[in-house]
Amino acid sequence: MLTSEQATQAITKVFPDSDLEITGPVDYQSVYLFRVIDTSDPIEGSWDPFFSVDKQTGEVRDFSIITDGDQGEIIQLFQGASNGTT
Repeated sequence: MLTSEQATQAITKVFPDSDLEITGPVDYQSVYLFRVIDTSDPIEGSWDPFFSVDKQTGEVRDFSIITDGDQGEIIQLFQGASNGTT
């Protein structure tokens, strides 16, 4: 099983661009979730910014908080992470 540090390494390998703001990980079910925002594109850079890293395989994928999970729970996890409570 991947650690959060290994998941962070996997996401930064896929998204090495310095114009990206990567937030996370938050632990959600069988994946670690990240928000990846393109700060060079203020209009569309934050549209659908969620990505997951599978805890077992390390696979990085797009993640929809609307269809792939519980939107309210995921938002709370990210809010808690930004407040230092998770």
